[in-house]
Amino acid sequence: MFQVYLAGPCDSDNRTMMVYIAGILRKLGFSLYCPFELKIPHAWDMSQEDWAQEVFNKDIEAINECDFMIMISTGRKSTAGTNWEQGYAFALKKPIYVFQVTDAPTSLMTYCGCTSFYGRENDIEKQLRSIAGEFFWGRDKERKEPCNTILT
Repeated sequence: MFQVYLAGPCDSDNRTMMVYIAGILRKLGFSLYCPFELKIPHAWDMSQEDWAQEVFNKDIEAINECDFMIMISTGRKSTAGTNWEQGYAFALKKPIYVFQVTDAPTSLMTYCGCTSFYGRENDIEKQLRSIAGEFFWGRDKERKEPCNTILT
């Protein structure tokens, strides 16, 4: 079974999208790591720093073990954590599929640092099914849609 790391903003405004995508990926048969689902045992007994280190370590371990990353981008001003996760996965040469869910400008680092980039107008479920097909039946070369605006 292929392991997927789902990166994206976990705030309340974006949680619905993350849960939706996680559901599709699981329905397609992927094993999934979602940082927003992570439970740290005895977290309330830890200092903020110890808890943060524990979360960081679990996320690193999951990125190291994943076969590919799905990244949900809210544009150039996406979260620092999501951007860091993409950079780390890129350094490990993991395939990264970015779904931009807004019309906001895109960072050149996000756009250039991914295997495939999908704009807002895409049918996310259809594209996830296509990615599943690539992994289960053979991968094609990278695919990037043009961006409206790419900024640093």
